[in-house]
Amino acid sequence: MLGRARQHSGGIYLFVATFVANVLGYGYQVVMARLLRPEDYAVLTALFGILILESISSQVIQSATAKLAAQYRARDEDAALHAFVRRWAVRVGGGAAAIGLLVAVLSGAIAGALALPALSVALLGLTLFLALSFTFGLGLLQGLARFVWMGTALIAQAGARLAVGVVLVLAGLGVDGAFTGATAAIAISLAVLAIPLVPLFRAARGSAVKHELGAAETRFFALSAVVLLAYAALTNIDAVLARSLLGPDEAGAYAAAITMGKIVLFAPIAIGFLLLERTARAHARGEDTDRALYLALAFVLATSGLVALAYIVLPELLVPIVVGSQYPETARIVGTYGVAALANALLNLWISYFIGRGEMRVGLLLAVAVVAEVALLLTKASDPLTMARIVLVVALATQGAAIATFVLRKARAG
Repeated sequence: MLGRARQHSGGIYLFVATFVANVLGYGYQVVMARLLRPEDYAVLTALFGILILESISSQVIQSATAKLAAQYRARDEDAALHAFVRRWAVRVGGGAAAIGLLVAVLSGAIAGALALPALSVALLGLTLFLALSFTFGLGLLQGLARFVWMGTALIAQAGARLAVGVVLVLAGLGVDGAFTGATAAIAISLAVLAIPLVPLFRAARGSAVKHELGAAETRFFALSAVVLLAYAALTNIDAVLARSLLGPDEAGAYAAAITMGKIVLFAPIAIGFLLLERTARAHARGEDTDRALYLALAFVLATSGLVALAYIVLPELLVPIVVGSQYPETARIVGTYGVAALANALLNLWISYFIGRGEMRVGLLLAVAVVAEVALLLTKASDPLTMARIVLVVALATQGAAIATFVLRKARAG
C-alpha cells in the first residue's frame, strides 16, 4: 500500500495542488463578484469567456504536447523528444508573438463590437502570448509525468491572480484591474514553470532530427485544435453572448450562475490531466486504456455530481453564500446550469481519453454541437433560464454522442 502511494505520489500531489488552485481561482471569481457591480462582473465574465476562446491554441498545445511527450517517453525515444521540443518551441514562440500582436491591434474593434473595456481587451493579446508559452511547458511536464512541478505552477498562477487582482480592484481600477491581475499571474507562473524545464531545453537545443516526425506532429496538433476549439466554444460561448442577449441585471445573474457552475466543471480538471497522460502512455505500449477512463468517470460523477445535486436541492441557500445576495435570480438558474456543467466535465474526460489514444474524429461531433448551441442561443434565448436550458440540452446530447462513439469503437474492436 505504501509502495503504491509513493508510486502515485506525483499524481496525488497534482490532484491536491489542482484543488488548491481551483479554490484560489474560485476565490478570485467570488471576491470579484462582491467587489464589482453586477454589470461590471458580467463584463469580467465575458472577458474570461473571450480569453478562453481566443487562447484555444494554448489548450491545443498543452494536450497535444502532453500526448506526444508521453508517447516518446513511453517508448524511450529521447532523440525524438528532444527534436520535438526544439521544433515546437520555435513554432510556439513565433506563433504566439504574431497572434498576440494581431489581437492587440484589433483590440479597439473587438472592444467596440462587444461593449467591453478597451484596455482589458488590449491585454488579451499579451495574455495569449504568455498563455501559449505557459501551456507548452505545462504540456511537457504533463506528458513527462512531472506532476509536482505542474501542480506548483498552477497554484502560483491562481494565487497570483487573486492577490494582484484584488489589490488593483481595491486601488480603484475596476474591471481593468481585475483582468490585469489575471495577465500578471500567467507571467509569474511561467517563471515557476521554467525551473524544471531548463535541462530539457538545453538538451533539445543541440538535438538533431533522426526521425521524420514533423508532418505527423503537425497533423496531430491540427486535429487536436478542432477538438479543443469545439469544446472551448461549447463551454464558453454562452458567457460571451450573455451580454448581448440579456439585459444588464439578467446578464449579471447568469454570470453568477456560470461562476457557480465552474466548481462543477473545473474541480476535477486534474483527473483529465492524469487521464490523458495515462491513456497516451498505455496506448503507446499496447496496454489497456479503458480502466483509467472508467475510474475517472466514476470519480467525477461522485464529486462534481454531488455539487450539481446540491445546486438543485439548495439553490436559495448556496447562492448567497457563494456569490452574494446581490444575485437573487441566480437561484432559478444554478440547478439547471450545474447539471450542464457536470455533463461538460464528463465530456472533458472523454476528450482527454480520445486525444490520448489519437482518435480525433470526436471533433466532428463537437463541431456540430457548437453550431447547434449557437443557433439555439441566438434564436431561442430570451431569458437566463432559457439560456441555461439550451446549454443543458446541448451538453447532454454531446455527452450521448461521445458515449456512442466509445461504444461503437469497442464493438468494432470486439
